[in-house]
Amino acid sequence: MKMISKYLTTASVLVVALGVTPAMADCHGDWDTNSDAMLDQNEFGVANDERGWFGNADVDTSDSLSSDEVGTGLYGGYDRDDSGTFSEEEQQAGFSVSDDYTAWDSDQSGDLSEDEFSAGMDENGMFDEWDADASGDLSQEEFNEGVYGRYDADQSGNLEETEASAYCDDYGEEGFWDF
Repeated sequence: MKMISKYLTTASVLVVALGVTPAMADCHGDWDTNSDAMLDQNEFGVANDERGWFGNADVDTSDSLSSDEVGTGLYGGYDRDDSGTFSEEEQQAGFSVSDDYTAWDSDQSGDLSEDEFSAGMDENGMFDEWDADASGDLSQEEFNEGVYGRYDADQSGNLEETEASAYCDDYGEEGFWDF
């Protein structure tokens, strides 16, 4: 019994010393290639590419996303019940592109149609902000950098545990990016 306790204590000390919590390791251990318990921009890009969201949203297979493709793809992530509207409950879940979706609700119905969502996306400037080369389309790299920036709340250049946990929740089963 003493030997088992010694091994468990040693393992616990190693986990703490390395800064790797079980939740972080379960979520993105394979992506954290430098084993620092954080995801940097490059590691995130690889992970995001593996998830396949960009390819699914790129309906015209141009290897870039138009504003319409981004809007349609993001809207589909929010409209989890496929009702054709983005309800107040759905607005509270996962990845956020606005702090005030009610401003986008032009008919004041309490839900956002895809047209209202697209108009709101245009107004908030997110697409233009992410389109670093101002080409009018997002490359996969621009898309990854934009999404990464939304999760890197403190703009440190790394997703620390709480930021990575939000990412993992959104990419997990029934999460925002789970398509």
